[in-house]
Amino acid sequence: MHLASLRLTNFRACRDTHVRFGSNLTVLVGENASGKSAIIDALRLATYQVTGRQSAYLSPDSDLSRGSDTGTPIEISTRYSGLTEPEQALYLPKLVDTHDDLVYTATFATDPTVPRRSVTSWSVGEVGVEDPEPASRRRIAHVYLPPLRDALRDLDGHDQTQLFEVLRILVGGDEEKESAFVDAAAIHLAAIAKLDLAADARQQIQDYYSQAVPPSREHHIALNHRDRRLRHLAGLLRIQLSETDFPESDIATTGLGYASLLYISMIVLQLVKARESDLTLLLVEEPEAHLHPQLQLVLLDFLRGQAETSGDDAGGRQPAGKVQVIVTTHSPTLASTVSVRNIVVVARDSERQAWGTVTTALKDLPMAASDFRKVDRYLNVTRAALLFARVIVLVEGIAEMLLLPALARHYVKAETHGRADADAEFKRRMRQFHSATFINVEGVDFAPYLNLLLLGGPTRVDRVVVVTDGDPSTRNPLGAGESRRTAYEERFPEHVTAGRLIVSVGGTTLEAEMYRHPENEERLKTAFLSLHPQSVSQWDALVKAVGDGDESTRASIFAQAIKPRSRAQRSTGETSEETEVASPRPIHLDIGKGDFAHVIAEALEADTQSRMRIPAYLLAALEAATNPQVSERAATADQASPRDGG
Repeated sequence: MHLASLRLTNFRACRDTHVRFGSNLTVLVGENASGKSAIIDALRLATYQVTGRQSAYLSPDSDLSRGSDTGTPIEISTRYSGLTEPEQALYLPKLVDTHDDLVYTATFATDPTVPRRSVTSWSVGEVGVEDPEPASRRRIAHVYLPPLRDALRDLDGHDQTQLFEVLRILVGGDEEKESAFVDAAAIHLAAIAKLDLAADARQQIQDYYSQAVPPSREHHIALNHRDRRLRHLAGLLRIQLSETDFPESDIATTGLGYASLLYISMIVLQLVKARESDLTLLLVEEPEAHLHPQLQLVLLDFLRGQAETSGDDAGGRQPAGKVQVIVTTHSPTLASTVSVRNIVVVARDSERQAWGTVTTALKDLPMAASDFRKVDRYLNVTRAALLFARVIVLVEGIAEMLLLPALARHYVKAETHGRADADAEFKRRMRQFHSATFINVEGVDFAPYLNLLLLGGPTRVDRVVVVTDGDPSTRNPLGAGESRRTAYEERFPEHVTAGRLIVSVGGTTLEAEMYRHPENEERLKTAFLSLHPQSVSQWDALVKAVGDGDESTRASIFAQAIKPRSRAQRSTGETSEETEVASPRPIHLDIGKGDFAHVIAEALEADTQSRMRIPAYLLAALEAATNPQVSERAATADQASPRDGG
């Protein structure tokens, strides 16, 4: 059995939110305040904590969705799938529903006149029948690890609670096994009282005490160990941690990261070994806390492996012991280490008066299996940042990544020039630029990223801009870039209409489009000669060939000049967007895209006064990334369309 879905009604920002989960591992990703913690807290309210102690409480004042009338009920509905035959016999879902899934709904009254004992009511099934077997719900539990957990305190406390839980589980209710351990410990504790120092202390106490009482009331003093139970014995032990071949030392000396890993490992050990529940949800907020990227990957792989191997059909003689892991994260590292099928994007969907939480389980996107595999391969740590973003700019390569930040400063400075609040507005728009996400796809295959961002139910982004070269050729005079634009706009027409998708196509290539404008020539020449100081003649030949040509001629000649002269050249360094290679040309500029862009960017950053003519096709990207009104306009466009709360 596993948690298949969760539906929240009137709970915080989750006015009508539907969340679907993977059977073993689900990673909830999204920006701050999108609703990830609300989903975790709802699961804490809908299931029992493994320890039996309640750790989450509902407050109508803070948990009822803003704008809802007082007295509006809050509902948390959980749906469980994959029940085994023994679980079917125990929970009997078919008594109330026609399907095999188990549905529990907790309804919380928010009317302050409702007695406390009547605030929470439970029903079973989609039809909402009063739960006749509330004890069965206790076999579905959770363990919650908060984002700011103190692993050192929990592991190194005087009572050693986590160690006791491990000992208790290993005993497994076997009284003989526990008694044997306690009795053996008692023998060792008794030996302490017989050591010389203890015996001397006993005698000294006896001597002084004897002088304080009358001889007729003489007492004998002895030192013995206390009777110890398993919990007390655990408190006598102390967990220590050290790297191999180093002396054991306090956990604190190894750092918070390794202490956190140890803590989580002990929790998982308890869950897997205890088998006290049919299903235990391990709810971990921000598992990346205190962990460097490599440890994050190891931890998530460990949790996934434990979830996949947990649980079996024991014929109903004991709980199945299934563990299902649900984590929230702000870490692109964690998001990139799992398949997108394990990721649920949590986003804020703008309504007319308030924000609402919507989710998209990426496994439900209408993509072919091959497309999922392609996205999994493409989504490295850097590109996984797009899962958390609202404004995304997709570019072909390193040149755009290096130049756009420098061009943004020039663009915003020009846009704010002459305003009374120019300095403040410049800073505001640059903050907006730094909040956008730029993704280098290292090629021209933008489709997998667009599928990930734009397919599916609720809107997850405010704007996506594709920046691509025109790449005209003899076979395709209009250019491959225009073909890409047509394909993307036909696939996502509603997003184009809403202004959410912009495909910006250059005439040729980035470098050639910059050379298109004569006012940029001197800066480009300086950049080229700084890389190739002995190549003045090549640049002069370019200038001569351009002559008095118009802007299109300038761009075309420059684009031809920077193409590799042979297929061998193209395979050894910079890529070429042209598939046909002409015979050797009289003009050739050996420009490495990354190096050339880097030099230009440095020059732009060093000289903030000179104007740079920005290629027209880059303006859309810069406007989307620097204008805070972009998000507001996208939200306004959404208001005219129906809402999907799930």
